[in-house]
Amino acid sequence: MLSTGAVVLCGIVLLVSAVSKVRSRSDYAEFVASVPAFGIPARWTRLFAVLTVVAEFATAALLLASVFTGYWPAVAGLALAVGVFGVLTAVVWRAVSRRSGAVCRCFGRARTTLAHRHIVRNAFLLAVAAAGLAALSLVDSATDPAALWLAAAVGAVGAVLVVRFDDLADLVAGPV
Repeated sequence: MLSTGAVVLCGIVLLVSAVSKVRSRSDYAEFVASVPAFGIPARWTRLFAVLTVVAEFATAALLLASVFTGYWPAVAGLALAVGVFGVLTAVVWRAVSRRSGAVCRCFGRARTTLAHRHIVRNAFLLAVAAAGLAALSLVDSATDPAALWLAAAVGAVGAVLVVRFDDLADLVAGPV
């Protein structure tokens, strides 16, 4: 069940993130323009942007397809998610520690400057993906369809909370 929740949460988060970056030319251009603030050299900016979007789409596709296709796509998707979230956590940590003024374009046009809470959010996603991967290696005998649907629903709600993280954090702690 943990693996199902992790698959759905990570899959939806990565899908929303990827779609929000490419839904229009201006959104993609703004995303590419934001990359240098993360410490990526100018000559690698476009490549990093393309690889980020491709990795997010590919990982989301594996994860969400695994809900219907089974074990191995879930293993591959969660392993890729660990890698993607690991890189994104490190890049955000670097931008925050350097006080680069990088803006979070994780889920579209947000104008929020990256802060420690974004590192925590990404580390949480990394932990969810790693826990889901670990749960797959254990005997996950939850074959009860109701339990699997509940786990998927919890994962979907978790994804909504992650996607709307900046709004929720602003309500609780105030703007960055």
